[in-house]
Amino acid sequence: SVKRLLTFNFNKQLTQKNFSERRKRKESDKSTNTMHILITGYTGLIGRNLLKLLSSEEFIGDEIITEVTLADVIYTHVSLPMTSFVVGKKKVDITSDDPRSVEELFYSRPDIIFHLACSSKEEHFNFDQEHRVNVNGTKNMLDAIRAIPGYSPRFVFASSISASNPSSAEPQDSHETQNAIAERLISEYSQEGFVDGISLRLPTVVGHPNPKASGRTAASFFSRIIKGHIIASPKATAENLLRVANLTSRQLPTSRIMNMPGITLAGHEIIEAVNHVAGERVVKLIHQERDNCKWNTKPRWPQNIDTNNALSLNFVPDKSIEATVKSYIEDHLNQRKSCLHLRGSFKRQLSGMTA
Repeated sequence: SVKRLLTFNFNKQLTQKNFSERRKRKESDKSTNTMHILITGYTGLIGRNLLKLLSSEEFIGDEIITEVTLADVIYTHVSLPMTSFVVGKKKVDITSDDPRSVEELFYSRPDIIFHLACSSKEEHFNFDQEHRVNVNGTKNMLDAIRAIPGYSPRFVFASSISASNPSSAEPQDSHETQNAIAERLISEYSQEGFVDGISLRLPTVVGHPNPKASGRTAASFFSRIIKGHIIASPKATAENLLRVANLTSRQLPTSRIMNMPGITLAGHEIIEAVNHVAGERVVKLIHQERDNCKWNTKPRWPQNIDTNNALSLNFVPDKSIEATVKSYIEDHLNQRKSCLHLRGSFKRQLSGMTA
């Protein structure tokens, strides 16, 4: 259609402009190296924010980002930011019993892998599916990398603070166990030199809840209203993921596991922040009720974790819950304004063509 053609040409012109500017900078510094990044599970809150951040940073260290590959089990439409690097999508099932099924992800030897793909109890608890994604999928990727001689990329795994419970010697539910197993695998493969891995134990990432989810996971629950927990926004989480990509191997802990900082809040503090930023009219939309199933889950999660190592390496939590709420509102308003602007531009172009 004409509208689709206009959309393509508009995006193409902006992309070419960005590539031209990037090419000039690259030519001015002949020593600049190039970098290819792979992101699994890119459709989630963290993945979308990470891609947005990469598009604005354009460099990791002194290396220019030239390609980003987005991998997921299904092709999902996401709003991609304008970038000066190539963005490709791959449909890959990392849970296959044959590790060769993921080999195509590493044909071009990406320099950094952000492994964000995971399975949780968002809709229906499926023990086998969770293990296939969280444990088998991670091992399949590690084995595919191991099979390539002389290849040892930075492997960043998005784990959870639920895998680090100081009140218990062992993880207490299946998801905690799966994260712990994946962490140990990455540590072992790093010690053997197969990957340069690091597992980041993330706080609960809060953001826009999925209305289709039944909310059985703690993360889904906390995305709505939080009953006292260590949290982080998707934006702050993406920034910390990018920080670890800039660290040298010597800066990483020998355990290859690191607790990420967050802020601890009670439910009433969230509501007060929303009221302060958005007003009483929005607060009135909040429906409060006690869910014993989720409430009984919460005490098992660690309330105080040691983040001194991360803080010493300049990893930072959100400034405040008010800042998180403001950032969330601004991001969604800017996205809406951008869509309305493009829609108006297309209508004007169509009117000129039909005049």
